[in-house]
Amino acid sequence: MTSLDIREQFTIATGLRITEVFSPGQSMSALRALQNSLLRHFPQHAHVLPELDAAWREGSHDPEVIVHAWLLENEVENACGFLIFHTNLRRAMMLQHFVAMDKAMRSGLPFNWMHSLFDAALAVSEREAAVAGVRLLGSMGENDAQHMAGWRRIGYRLLDVDYHEPEHGKHWADYEELTYLTPAPMVRLTEYGSAVPLRDVATAAVSAYLLDHYLLEPDNPTVTRTLELARGLPD
Repeated sequence: MTSLDIREQFTIATGLRITEVFSPGQSMSALRALQNSLLRHFPQHAHVLPELDAAWREGSHDPEVIVHAWLLENEVENACGFLIFHTNLRRAMMLQHFVAMDKAMRSGLPFNWMHSLFDAALAVSEREAAVAGVRLLGSMGENDAQHMAGWRRIGYRLLDVDYHEPEHGKHWADYEELTYLTPAPMVRLTEYGSAVPLRDVATAAVSAYLLDHYLLEPDNPTVTRTLELARGLPD
């Protein structure tokens, strides 16, 4: 099944159309619509906008990371939500960065629309990892702790690793002090990942975020502490 087939199945299930903003030849209007949606839902993360511009112009920041930005549109082609995720081939992990749906649209969607969305994203990541000879372990998100019950309903589990996210994302070095947020680190495993020790999945997931995405130093005390806890998780 191709990535297009996977997206079309999602449309059949939910009535929402997915536009891959970073697909070759895609117009800048789709990028701007996604950026506007991100600003509405996550104004504190405006620092991501130039990263999206760079990805649209130049492609991925890392040859072993495949970047995706899905603009979600309703039946009259109005942008109503989005999902940004990456497939990290080095760590065999999908990273979910942002997901949002306009409040006015939610009541008209199937109850499981978000489950269907992440099924589609994970299927796309698994497929492109397989093309590269990589068996995907799963997906990780830095989730809002108050929404953990919802994430658990769609197959995610919490990692007990004392996780900290740089408050300013990749731009932490531009600030005098490195400050952190404390989201809930949650993973959803693939069938293959379910057969792998959780400590290995957690180590890969945390490394994909803190080392590969945020480019924190490996000897950063917060990083070393989190990795130590990840490696010590029970099976």
